[in-house]
Amino acid sequence: MKSIITIIGILLALAVWAYITQHNMVLFAGVPAILFALWTLLNTQKTGLWAISKLMHLESSKAGLERKLAKLDGLDMVYYESKNTSDKPTLVLIHGYTSNKSIWTRCAHHLEADYHLIVPDMAGHGETPYDPNMNYSVPTQAEWLFKLLQHLNIDKAHIAGNSMGGFIAAYYATAYPEHTLSTILIDPAGMQSPEPSDIQLAFEGGQNLFLPETRKDFHKFIDMTMAKRPYTPGFILKTLGKVHISRKADYSHIFDDFFDTARMENKVKDIKAPTLLIWGEKDQILHVSTVPMWQKGVPDCKTIIWDDLGHVAMFEAPERTADAMKAFLSGT
Repeated sequence: MKSIITIIGILLALAVWAYITQHNMVLFAGVPAILFALWTLLNTQKTGLWAISKLMHLESSKAGLERKLAKLDGLDMVYYESKNTSDKPTLVLIHGYTSNKSIWTRCAHHLEADYHLIVPDMAGHGETPYDPNMNYSVPTQAEWLFKLLQHLNIDKAHIAGNSMGGFIAAYYATAYPEHTLSTILIDPAGMQSPEPSDIQLAFEGGQNLFLPETRKDFHKFIDMTMAKRPYTPGFILKTLGKVHISRKADYSHIFDDFFDTARMENKVKDIKAPTLLIWGEKDQILHVSTVPMWQKGVPDCKTIIWDDLGHVAMFEAPERTADAMKAFLSGT
């Protein structure tokens, strides 16, 4: 991670120098000119988006992933695929609500040597377009995933997902059991927790932090997702906030369709594939009290609870999560 930040720093330094020379600022005192140019650059959304794009490319390349586009019937789905795919079992990694495929790249770095990875931007997320006329329920998302894998001539796969992605993975295992080798559920949505989470309490109080309206609310939302948030430069976090807030109407539609889906309480028993359940005890999005409900419902469920992690273990502790996934998959 430090090497990636260093590279981003070098790229920003070059951008600063280009800005200085373009605006004839060399005549000014060197340090003040550079500081002014850097401040100007870092406070523009264009620079933030550029840096995010570069960072995503660097991290995906480091993980051995290539960005690809699948033109499905009715949807252009963008996804990552590992470069070295020969004779390896396929492992699909599904992100959560309002997230995207890049949330998995650090974990993928520790998985790509052993698995053929498919990491999609689910419909309406990331680079996969949002369509106001489309349905975004979990069954529909699972169907898009099935269509993607069929398009790639992948008959069977291990399906892993986090949050909404865990709900999709669990539903996929019930809808397409003959195509599911195993499921890995990381803090999955899909069941009503016995104890309310912090974000649920906020929602009951009239505040949907999934749909923030201010930078302050966005930062609060981000802080709630992780117990161990990796360092993120302020200008990048600012840009992410602006993009998230600008998509409020899109995410609101997806939220309504997602939460209109029937929960897994009555379907969880239909998961026949070997299942690994991972939960962060400090999860403020989905309360850890939900774990026994999954354990009771899934016939073959191995469980790991980490007391130091929050909602997105694969991002907070990518190597640890990958090791747990590999240990589980080696026995399936």
